[in-house]
Amino acid sequence: MLVLGVCGSAARSGRTRALIELALAGAAELDDVQTDLLDLAETPLDWADGRPPEAYAPATQAALARVQAAGAYVLGSPMYRGGMTGALKNLIDVVPKEYVVGKAAGLVATGASQHHYLGLDLGLRTAMAFFQVHVVPAILYGGSFKLVDGRPDDPKLIEEARQLGRDVVTLARAVGGQALGPTLF
Repeated sequence: MLVLGVCGSAARSGRTRALIELALAGAAELDDVQTDLLDLAETPLDWADGRPPEAYAPATQAALARVQAAGAYVLGSPMYRGGMTGALKNLIDVVPKEYVVGKAAGLVATGASQHHYLGLDLGLRTAMAFFQVHVVPAILYGGSFKLVDGRPDDPKLIEEARQLGRDVVTLARAVGGQALGPTLF
């Protein structure tokens, strides 16, 4: 199984990326799991405008191919104005539903304080429900940590990130790519 981490900031996001990388490391501890990281700060995507995937630029098509190839995701975003970044929302808007339906995801957010925890839950979890993506119930949220040599200074947060990665794989294997419940359209 391929687990794709998506760092959803158009700006360099050290804290968000560090948590996603730790979650991917946790996922990779399990048998038959490979990981990949799509960092939107390094990947120029076309703006969503309703075109079919094959009409987008090669970089956008390559990103979409990585999304489609994955069996599970770790989606992360720094919190901007109480929600996910525009870069991550744009990727979600470009992705065809059939590329992700029935897969599993874990959600990661970072912010300047603990007050933004639910912002990602309300925006990104709702988008995942539209796609019929199964989401690990709890969000990994880092509000007040610092990076030391590229890693969070909070040992509990490190272990929670690694556990999230393992949980994403467990959930993906349990649902087996099935969209459970009624179809949305």
